[in-house]
Amino acid sequence: MDIKEIKTELITWLKTFVEKPNPLLGGWAPCPYARKARIDDKIYIELTETQLLEAAVLDNIFWLEDTAGEWVVADKDVVIIAFDHNEITVDELSEFVDTMNNKLIKDDIIILEDHPHAEADKVNGVVMNFGKCGLLLIQRLSTLNEASEQLKAKGYYDHWDDAALNYVVNWRPTK
Repeated sequence: MDIKEIKTELITWLKTFVEKPNPLLGGWAPCPYARKARIDDKIYIELTETQLLEAAVLDNIFWLEDTAGEWVVADKDVVIIAFDHNEITVDELSEFVDTMNNKLIKDDIIILEDHPHAEADKVNGVVMNFGKCGLLLIQRLSTLNEASEQLKAKGYYDHWDDAALNYVVNWRPTK
């Protein structure tokens, strides 16, 4: 895997899947905010070795925040860290993300995980993950929760079952 190849494949996936309305999702795109974020260059993508995930997360947190915990990269909404999923199991990745989130949530930072072998990454039969490699998505918790509430009010989650809602939405603290 090289960063240029991963970026190209991620952008293609965004354009051909994540941004496209899907009838199984009630006509919603898997992520209604992805297109604007991509077009506005609000996504930063990095590739790291699996054994260096914690260092990559912490380096990016340092890059994203100043010493007071303020989000200083105002021109990015999400940092995506790509890695070789063959070197970490779904359970190991979930445990890692849980541990990191327990440390970071107090600073209004959340990490979402994407592992190609995660069974829970399905919504109404639609496989939502990238599939080519593992991904960590680092975002502001408050921003993600606000967007989630807006989508909920518009019926975005109407086609999601409890398992999908619990896996993606309900576990997040609302501060």
